[in-house]
Amino acid sequence: MASVRCKLARYLEDLEDVDLKKFKMHLEDYPPQKGCTALPRGQTEKADHVDLATLMIDFNGEEKAWAMAVWIFAAINRRDLYEKAKRDEPEWGEWKEDKNAHVSVECREGSLEEEWMGLLGYLSRISICKKKEDYCKKYRRHVRSRFQCIKDRNARLGESVNLNKRYTRLRLVKEHQSQQEREHELRAIGRTSAKMRDGPVSSMNLDLLFEPEDQHSEPVHTVVLQGSAGIGKTILARKIMLDWASETLYQDRFDYLFYIHCREVSLGMRRSLGDLMVSCCPDQKPPICKIVRKPSRILFLMDGFDELQGAFDEHTEALCTDWRKVERGDILLSSLIRKRLLPEASLLITTRPVALEKLQHLLDRPRHVEVLGFSEAKKKEYFFKYFSDEQQAREAFRLTQENEVLFTMCFIPLVCWIVCTGLQQQMDSGKSLAQTSKTTTAVYIFFLSSLMQSRGGSQKHHVSANLRGLCSLAADGIWNQKILFEEGDLRNHGLQKADVSAFLRVNLFQKEVDCEKFYNFIHMTFQEFFAAMYYLLEEEKQWGTKNMPAGHSELPNRDVTVLLENYGKFEKGYLIFVVRFLFGLINQERTSYLEKKLSCKISQEIRLELLKWIEAKAKARMLQTQPSQLELFYCLYEMQEEAFVQRAMDNFPQIKINLSTRMDYVVSSFCIENCHSVESLSLRLLHDSPKEEEEEEEEEEDVGHCHVDQCDHPGPLDAPSHRLRRCCLSHRCCAHVSSALSSSQTLVELDLSHNALADCGVGLVCVGLRHAFCNLQKLWLVNCCLTSTCCVDLAFVLSTSQSLTRLYVGENALGDSGVGILSEKAKHPQCNLQKLGLENSGLTSDCCPALSSVLSANQNLTHLYLRGNALGDIGVKLLCKGLLHPSCKLQLLELDNCSLTSHCCWDLSTLLTSNRSLQQLSLGGNELGDLGVTLFCEVLRQQGCVLRCLRLCKMYFNYATICALETLQEEKPELTIVFEPSQ
Repeated sequence: MASVRCKLARYLEDLEDVDLKKFKMHLEDYPPQKGCTALPRGQTEKADHVDLATLMIDFNGEEKAWAMAVWIFAAINRRDLYEKAKRDEPEWGEWKEDKNAHVSVECREGSLEEEWMGLLGYLSRISICKKKEDYCKKYRRHVRSRFQCIKDRNARLGESVNLNKRYTRLRLVKEHQSQQEREHELRAIGRTSAKMRDGPVSSMNLDLLFEPEDQHSEPVHTVVLQGSAGIGKTILARKIMLDWASETLYQDRFDYLFYIHCREVSLGMRRSLGDLMVSCCPDQKPPICKIVRKPSRILFLMDGFDELQGAFDEHTEALCTDWRKVERGDILLSSLIRKRLLPEASLLITTRPVALEKLQHLLDRPRHVEVLGFSEAKKKEYFFKYFSDEQQAREAFRLTQENEVLFTMCFIPLVCWIVCTGLQQQMDSGKSLAQTSKTTTAVYIFFLSSLMQSRGGSQKHHVSANLRGLCSLAADGIWNQKILFEEGDLRNHGLQKADVSAFLRVNLFQKEVDCEKFYNFIHMTFQEFFAAMYYLLEEEKQWGTKNMPAGHSELPNRDVTVLLENYGKFEKGYLIFVVRFLFGLINQERTSYLEKKLSCKISQEIRLELLKWIEAKAKARMLQTQPSQLELFYCLYEMQEEAFVQRAMDNFPQIKINLSTRMDYVVSSFCIENCHSVESLSLRLLHDSPKEEEEEEEEEEDVGHCHVDQCDHPGPLDAPSHRLRRCCLSHRCCAHVSSALSSSQTLVELDLSHNALADCGVGLVCVGLRHAFCNLQKLWLVNCCLTSTCCVDLAFVLSTSQSLTRLYVGENALGDSGVGILSEKAKHPQCNLQKLGLENSGLTSDCCPALSSVLSANQNLTHLYLRGNALGDIGVKLLCKGLLHPSCKLQLLELDNCSLTSHCCWDLSTLLTSNRSLQQLSLGGNELGDLGVTLFCEVLRQQGCVLRCLRLCKMYFNYATICALETLQEEKPELTIVFEPSQ
């Protein structure tokens, strides 16, 4: 057993450099009332994690040292270490006895016989424990062997990929979805992209899935991992099994993990839970009875609940309560989920959102965790793991990244895999990589055509026949919500076993290892893709007579009207993707490509039907019928045929949709570009605003927006606010933006942030801003790849525009010279600028004299954002000169992360006592020290101080300073102080 010192040292080893410094700081300032001795700084300053653990124990003993560590972990926001240390805390009363149990013998009176009996009992208990431990080890080895490799979808026979080498970490967040969000997986995919980029959500680690929210919450016994198609739920489930078997996950919580593939349970074989557990074990006689005696130490991992066949609405009396009783598979799992069978066992269930409605009413207080796919960094990591050649990985990633839309879609691991596979095949064949596409349909067409193209002769006929069989099989499965197919199903659709093996050379059709007579598409989206093709392939007379055996089942209805009528209905939720693929497939270029590659004839007759359907849905919007306008736009975007889209968009005189993801922006932009008859445009933007914008008052809920890159008709200009953040714009659109500014007197807000406009683009925008008709009041150019060059044009606007009151140009490399140019014009008497954002602009103290002169000259300026610039104490001293000028009317000043120390506190204190306008001061992320903040406390107590809000975020103080801040808040309730609270 590891000593307390060793265990404590291991915890401290997990602290990064910054956290270790904070830990040491709290050790030095440890509150004396907690009964522990603070450590002297001279001894902690150069101590590593081992030295630090030793010092803590030397000064306070093992138990108090452990308590100190737990408290400090919470104080520095390392919740993961805090919770682990709480769980791992030794039992102090028995610690020393356990420690010496093997080296000491207690002498006691009694007969020799009693001593021998006691010794035999002790040895017997050791033997039983050893047997249990031995089987646990045996089972772990089996699980490790079973899950350490995965078979790639396009692997040859016998090939596999090491899971640890391929697995790329997925982002998980606690989620509580609404019914509307659960209804359509398409929205789930879109929301995922939004959260990956914008959402202020905190990621969740796997080891905390079953941990309670806090010490007062009840333990978590059921976790639902939900995620859209292809988001990586199954790989994540396999990774959990492997990590547990490798003793890196849930070691202190679960003795056994059992992996249940819901697809297998759907086969209809009756069995008991014990039988199911035995099937997971390395032999036929595992100690199941002993295992189930401790159900709280068991975790059942149910993968793919949405693929589970059977009813789940039986009365509770039909459920099973005996793990030995043989039942139908769905009854068995329903009993587990409803906690009628082994109620103390824990459950981890993976599912698509479409099945949440069915699952939700079975669960009791579950924790919902959403799988969000890859973050931006993890996309790159996946590419480098997929390609063994680093140069190939770099080239593939660069090409994909250049295609903004495709790169956005790569947050879905399945799409990432398809893109990598397609690029790998192009590289291997020496072809150009320019075929990388931007819609899901195009990606699938390229990938599938590279697998299925015919080589002429008799094989040409086989490709065509097998393709038709695949399409009819897929459509039949979609309509009957069937994903598992027997060999009889394949025969009914003209697919013989030999034909499948020969045709699907790279394992497009996956044969289940444990269920030899059952087949399934490698992923649901492939089944949906083939189902869409079923409505487009022209019939061949010889196909029906030659390939279809006598007595085969009736083929699905080929009437596309029936398909469209069912679009969007929950019980037929998969049809959403089928219809989207349908639009993508009738693109004439893609049709020709497929006909050439696959030697089949694709009908274009349904184009008119699809157009009529769009027209009907557009007119029915007032009835609130599904699908929504945005969903229709996704269908049109998938098609990528401008003439068709323009005809369809003529039916949308009024457009009103919500945008929450980058894909929503791209899709709506494409459609609005091709809409020449729109009369009213209202798009609600569901994104996080920049910090400066949070200071703005809540204005209209719906704001206007149009994408104008390379568009002769930029759309309606009567909307008061145009927000084009993250719309993939470049300098090429800026002439249109300038035209809009010079022709619209109603446009008062324009947000172009996070677009690569560059200096030349902003120069064009400024031409419109200087026009007499331009009444723009607020302009955002945050993170637009700007330099000091553009400041000449912006400065001219400041001195001439009578309307512009707010300018945000942060996160650009303006530098001191650029801000100097802006400052000269900001002092102009005609400059009406009220708010100026210059955060993260590469500024130093050299720009502060210029800014100080603006503060003393411009009485309109009330808000100045300077966070993230290395101004230093000297810079603040220079700013204070302007702030102390009688003409200065500044109300808000942000100096977060500006490299400030306690030396600037005297100047700021003087400012607080003398300035009569400053109401908000933000100083977070600086090293002001306890002395400097104590000085602020004294100054803020004075009657003449008008400050109403002081922000000291991300700063850590000793106990006395925290007490002083808390006391000040009590004394002056009108003053808000934001700081890291005491624990």
